[in-house]
This record gives sequence, structure tokens and C-alpha cells, in this order.
Amino acid sequence: MAIPPTIPTSFVPKQAASPSRRVKTGTDILLIIASVITAIVAISALAAFGYETYLKSERDKKADLVIAAQREINMDTIESFVRLRNRLKSTSIILDQHVILSQFFTVLEMRSLQSVHFKKLSLKVNDDRTAELDASGVARSFNALAAQSASFADEKRIKSAIFSDIAPSKDGVIGFKLSADLDSGLIVANSSSVFGSPVTPAPAPVPVVPIPEPSPAAPAAAAPATTTTP
Repeated sequence: MAIPPTIPTSFVPKQAASPSRRVKTGTDILLIIASVITAIVAISALAAFGYETYLKSERDKKADLVIAAQREINMDTIESFVRLRNRLKSTSIILDQHVILSQFFTVLEMRSLQSVHFKKLSLKVNDDRTAELDASGVARSFNALAAQSASFADEKRIKSAIFSDIAPSKDGVIGFKLSADLDSGLIVANSSSVFGSPVTPAPAPVPVVPIPEPSPAAPAAAAPATTTTP
């Protein structure tokens, strides 16, 4: 028997389906961030392009100024300056290698004491334009020789001055030999020797004080005689 349509076949109530809501908040934030990044990139690209264009224009202006300055320069004047520079450089090299002894003899004259005399002097110039001095002479006394050593020690351009073979002679003077190293400024014609470097004045001569000879001992006084009374 067929069931009439008016009789329900299920006891589960039926409700009308409502449309579901979609969450769009996260999608909107991503779109906003992407739009901001795209705008920043576009602005940066435009700024880089504009700065590059500015640099190119400045480069072209500077190049035009250089070309204009080059056209105004006289090549004959430049060549004359170059020749003068080369001559001055060659002259400087020649002077730096040329040995001149006037400065050395000036220093030696100012540093030598009147009580010291040099009889022999020789110089040996090395490749580095320093020199080795060998000399011999006589001094009036040992005190004068000590003062001469102190005078050479005060001159910084006379190095390692050594007195040797010091011995008295038959004439009553003190013979000696001298060896020293000389700075290149004393023998090379550079700026310090040509125009004159300040020379420290020599110290005042040390007075020679004679050493007194010991006097003979006086005889002892005789003891007074004593008399005895018987």
C-alpha cells in the first residue's frame, strides 16, 4: 500500500541552509603589504634612475670644462716646465753625490783647540757617502787631549772619535792618533752643507794646570840634648 504524501517518512526536522561567512581579514593585510612594497620599489627605481641621469649630466659638464681648459693651455709652456723639472732633478742628484770638504774643515777648525795640532789627516769616503777619518798629532798635555776629546764628543756629526797610541815624546808633548766616523752632511754638498748648517761653538779651552812635583822631605829635627846632674 502506498504511503500518502502527506505523511512524513522521517522524524528529523529539516532547517533552511544559511550561507557561510568567509574570513577576508588576513587576505586584505597581505594585499596592503604587497602594495606598499611595490610602491617602495617603484619609487626607489625612479630615484636611482634620476640620480644616474644627474651624474651623467655632471660628468658631461666636467668633461666639457676639461676639454676647454686643455684648449687654453700652451704646449710650449708645458714642455719648458718639464725640461726645467728634469734639469733641477739632475742637478740635485749630482749635488747629492758630489763630495765637498769645506764644511768638514770648518767644523774641524772650530772644534780643534789651540793646544792640539794635527800633523796628518786622511779621509776614506764610503759608498753611502759617510767617511772614515784617520789622523795623528800632538797635544800640549794630557789635559788638553782630554778637552779635545770632549769637544769632538759634543759634535753630533763626528761619531765614535777614539784617541789611541797616546804617549809622551822627547819634545815634552803628547802624541796621539785619532779615528772617527763622519756623517754624510759634513762631506756631501747637500742643502745642509751648501747653505750652512749651524755649528755648535767649541767649548772654552780647559786651562792646563801643571802638576806640582813632590818636594823632598825635610830632615827630622834633632832631639834636644838632656843633661843629667850628678
